[in-house]
Amino acid sequence: MVIHVVQPGDSLYRIARAYQTPLPLLIQQNELHEPYRLTPGQTVVVPQPMQTHTVRQGETLTTIAARYGTTVLALLQNNPQLGGSDRIRTGQELIISYGPKLGKFAVNGYAYPSIDQQVLRKTLPYLTYLSVFSYGFDSLGRILPQNAENLTRLARQYGARPLLVLTTLGEDGQFSSARAQQLLRDPTARGALIENLAQTLATQGFGGVDIDFEYIPAEDAAAYADFIRAVRARLEPSGYTVMVALAPKTSAGQPGLLYEAHDYAALGAAADDVLLMTYE
Repeated sequence: MVIHVVQPGDSLYRIARAYQTPLPLLIQQNELHEPYRLTPGQTVVVPQPMQTHTVRQGETLTTIAARYGTTVLALLQNNPQLGGSDRIRTGQELIISYGPKLGKFAVNGYAYPSIDQQVLRKTLPYLTYLSVFSYGFDSLGRILPQNAENLTRLARQYGARPLLVLTTLGEDGQFSSARAQQLLRDPTARGALIENLAQTLATQGFGGVDIDFEYIPAEDAAAYADFIRAVRARLEPSGYTVMVALAPKTSAGQPGLLYEAHDYAALGAAADDVLLMTYE
């Protein structure tokens, strides 16, 4: 697969000919619509499949996958024009496989429970984790009501691991230093939250948790790492993943309320995985 940057005078036909790629595949993979106008600087994904298949009458993704010794999920991944749906039509060109894989990496995507179902299904084939944003808690360690069972069910259907995102967001939608501090300094509330978390993961079908506490007072850095360690000790025997979101620090001693309590070494040792919040 090649990423082509559109140059002045380029057309889809010229790009397809230059890379010896079927024009219909180029249009499908980029979800383009007539009149197919291109703009200089625009990027176009140029598929270079190793094997393709033209859908015949009566075929399904399941029968096609069986014919080529692959999976329906792999077909969905190789054909983004399907939008995560198994609906195909006679005469449609599908990519069965590309060349040798270069390696592996994990992909995480955040979603609100209210996410558009079409967008969700279109994205899920490419995700390792689906992080459901977000679950809060009160001063007694009770998790605030949220229902994400539809998301966890669909995530598992597409082979992604659903994660509950546990945050210190307040009613105003902002991360609360006071809420983080109160929990980390109250052993009773902390213990209750961990138990309630384990119960919520089980009842709503999650595969783990992504803990995202931000703006923690610097003096609570060790307590935060201890909390992550305790969560992992409780959840790991049940096979749950414990991930922690980290502020994007550039040095260990970086000042600022967002950074000082995020001790990379301590949190990295306490959790199964970490997620660097570099998306800004």
